[in-house]
Amino acid sequence: PIDGLFLIDDFISEQEEFELINSIDLCEWSGNGIPPNPEMRRRTQHYGYEFSYRYRKVVQNLGVLPNFLDFLIKRFIEKKFIQSTEQEYPNMCIINEYQAGQGIMPHTDSPEIFGPVILSLSILTSCLITFTHIQDSSNQSIILLKPRSLLVMTKSSRFDYKHSISKDAIEYYNGEEIKRDRRVSLTFRTIV
Repeated sequence: PIDGLFLIDDFISEQEEFELINSIDLCEWSGNGIPPNPEMRRRTQHYGYEFSYRYRKVVQNLGVLPNFLDFLIKRFIEKKFIQSTEQEYPNMCIINEYQAGQGIMPHTDSPEIFGPVILSLSILTSCLITFTHIQDSSNQSIILLKPRSLLVMTKSSRFDYKHSISKDAIEYYNGEEIKRDRRVSLTFRTIV
């Protein structure tokens, strides 16, 4: 196990997932040629702050997070994954859409920009996420992210590991085939 990494299956109900994706899809997506971040191959929505992937920095304050995310933040606090302090209260959410064949390169979320806790909710379909230790690439963990699961990264998992998602359309986990399809992640961070 990686210090500071928590995975909570069924963090939201199927009904909450349904309502969440409906709310998300009513909002405007960027990426795939649409600004901001038109260079992105996947579609994204930015709330709280706009993050430029090209310049690797926050470029604009977008105001408060939308109401449809309120129940999640309330639950994060109730379950004690975050405290309602300035250092941990999420003031940014990036929603990413991954189609089959789309992933993310190994990276660590910038500690100079983002706070000590990162929470990521997966909806719609499953995928595998790989954690690789920055100083020892043989130290690797692969985790199944199911729909409605919440991944919480703190401590070593947040700062000492890179995480990535492959572009494979089909993955295997404990002998089980996972067919990749549309997956949406909601990643909550605190701008420091």
